Formats: sequence, C-alpha cells, structure tokens
Amino acid sequence: MVNSVSDNSDEQEFWENVNTQFEEKVQDFSKTLNIAVIGKVSSGKSSLINALLKRSRKKAVAEVGAEAGVTTKLKILRLDDKVRLIDSPGLDDVRSENSDITREFLKHIDVGILVVTGAADASQKRYLDDLLAHCQSVFVVLNKIDEWDKHSPLALEKVITQWKEVLKIEKIYPVCAFGYDADCLPGTPLDIRGVYGLREDIENFLGSKGKDLLLARHMGEKKSYAVAIIATALVAVAIQAFIPGSAAYIAATQAAAIVSLSYLYTGEILSSKAAFNLLRAFARQAVTTTVFLFFKSFLPPTGVIDMAAAVIAVSITLAILATVNSVLESGAKLEEEELLKSKFPTKRKQAETALKGLALTDLKDLLSMKGIIEKLL
Repeated sequence: MVNSVSDNSDEQEFWENVNTQFEEKVQDFSKTLNIAVIGKVSSGKSSLINALLKRSRKKAVAEVGAEAGVTTKLKILRLDDKVRLIDSPGLDDVRSENSDITREFLKHIDVGILVVTGAADASQKRYLDDLLAHCQSVFVVLNKIDEWDKHSPLALEKVITQWKEVLKIEKIYPVCAFGYDADCLPGTPLDIRGVYGLREDIENFLGSKGKDLLLARHMGEKKSYAVAIIATALVAVAIQAFIPGSAAYIAATQAAAIVSLSYLYTGEILSSKAAFNLLRAFARQAVTTTVFLFFKSFLPPTGVIDMAAAVIAVSITLAILATVNSVLESGAKLEEEELLKSKFPTKRKQAETALKGLALTDLKDLLSMKGIIEKLL
C-alpha cells in the first residue's frame, strides 16, 4: 500500500500494476449459485437449510424467504439475484413446475443435497442418481439423528452403514437440525449437530469454484468468514514482502480483501477504484511505513530488511482490514472516510501489539493469523 510516489507517471504506473494484480485476486461476483435440496416431505429439508445458513429461529430463511411453486411440494428460496435454493422432493418435481425459474435452475446446479431420514430406503437411490447426473457436487445427509438418541450408539452406526450400502456411497453426513418448527415451545433450544462438517465441505467445494462468498454473505453469522478473508490476506502479504516489487502485490491483496469484506456484509460489489481510494486514504495515515514498503520493494532480498517489511506489511494490512470490517459490521458505509480515519489509529496499535514478537513462520501460518484476528475483531 503506497501513495508517496514522487513522480506522477511513476505513481500511475504503480497503480496500473496494482490493478493488474488485483484483477487476478478478486472473486468474480457476477457468477450465480444454484443449490438443490432434495428429500421426502417432512424430511427436515427446510430446517437443514436454516441450520446450514447459521440462522436463528426468528430469522429462519426457509420460512421468510420461501416462494410457493405451482405445486405445494416445491419451494424456491431466492437469497438474492445470484443465489437460489430449491427445496423439493425430487428433481422431477422441479421439472414438472416448468417455469422460467426452474428451467434456468436445472441448466446448472452447483450443489445437490439429498436429505434422507430413518431406516435405509432403496427407493432413494434414483433421486441420488438424478442429482449426480445434474449437479457438480452432491452431499447425502442423514437428517433427524435425534430419533436415535434413546437407542444404543451402535444403532445409528448400523443405519449409516445400511444407507451407504443402499445408495452405494462412501460418505454420509449424520445431522440434526431441530428447533426451527414454529410449533416448538418458546425457549426451546436449537439442536444443531453434524451441520458444521457438512457446511465446511460445501464451502470448500464452492471455494474451489470461486463461489464461496456468494453463499457466505447469506449466513446469519459472518465473523468467521471475515476472519478467513483477513487471515488469507495476511498470509499472502507476509510472503509477498519478500518478492521484488512487493508493494504492488501487497496493495492488490489489500484491495481484493476490502472488496471481499464489502461483498460479505453488503452484497454490493465495490469497484477497484473505490478500493484503491480507500488504500490511499489509509496511506496518508501511515506515511512512514508505506514509503518504507515502497522503496524496499525495489531492493534485492536482504534477510533482515525483508523480515521487517513482512512484519510491517502484515501489521498495516491487519489494521486496514480490521478497520474496514468494523465499519461494515456496524452497518456504516465505507464512503464515511472520517469514520475510517477515527478507527484506524486504534486498530493499528492493536495490530502492532498483537503481532509483536511473532516469528516469520507465525506470519505465514493461516491458523496463527486466524487466532490473532479473532482477538482483534
């Protein structure tokens, strides 16, 4: 992140270089995401959707956002104009609805989730095969495992094994998503089991397709995703500090992380120009360190200086992104420059304190970074 470049042409060339790197790093938020949740009526599909999206009972998306289809069996959940979930007994029911929405949906399904319950049922194999033929990735879920709580633990293991044999699959996710029903007594706690592992695997798949943030922005709790965005950026700049011309790489990484945080909280796509303007504003508050990073980036590797640059780069990046996250989390706009300026000095001091004494291996370790960020946020 640099703004103190003496010659205007040099500055222009620098930001053009940053923009080139930025385009390679930022996610393509114009993509769409389609998820099909298939299973018998009363198999708990809607509850599972709410649990996957980290929703509370009061903010249950499957109740509030549902659109009834032509048949009462089909529910179309539009999370936004790019993300759609369909809750249906099977893809045949989606086909029979035959609307523009479902026809478009069937052309490209990213994730299929087959929800089964109770004892193994061979008839579910055809629904699984249908999903496998139309989805990029399919996850099979054994829902309502609370039904087995009063049985021997071996009973559930036996049922899981039977389902694997019937469906001819290697992995099944045993889960519980109890408590979203409107008829539950007030104060009944949600019983969410096994959903974390399912969600993690779905997110890892979507991450490999560059679509993880499309779903993440609809999560009821966003902190863990903000932490992941910031941690990934910090590890990247720690490595980039050792690369010739590092200042441009670091600025591009910072800008891409700002855009990702903005999308996570607002669903709006921040332009590269807006992101770069934010970096310039922060640079004016950290002139000494940004000048050092800029000139150091044109020097050959020297060990001690590179390590100092890595610490500074990580510290400044953490302060910037923690400030941006704080503003977005509060519901304020990133255009409120005075608010950003008021928060940045505090976040910078906190970042410097949090990173004090860390070794290079710590700076390059994603888990270490996540721990530090969680404390700072």
